[in-house]
Amino acid sequence: MIQNYLPLIHGLIDAFLFLESAEAKEVDPDSAARCMESISSSLLALGRFDQLALRSHLEEIAAGAHDHAYRDFVRALSDNIGLASP
Repeated sequence: MIQNYLPLIHGLIDAFLFLESAEAKEVDPDSAARCMESISSSLLALGRFDQLALRSHLEEIAAGAHDHAYRDFVRALSDNIGLASP
């Protein structure tokens, strides 16, 4: 992986994590769901090769995470988005 993409992938993780965990007083739940669906839709527009690469990078990030909840969240993100599977 080109290391320049790591900040982008971490930004995606942070966005999903914030939207998933935000309380209703912070972000309207329907708006959060629509936003996550929109981000997922954009990512699903990637070709199969790129989706598999993103899945692989997410797994690498999860494997290196020390926080168990964060690791589990990142590990599940590929399937939650609907990225292509090997």
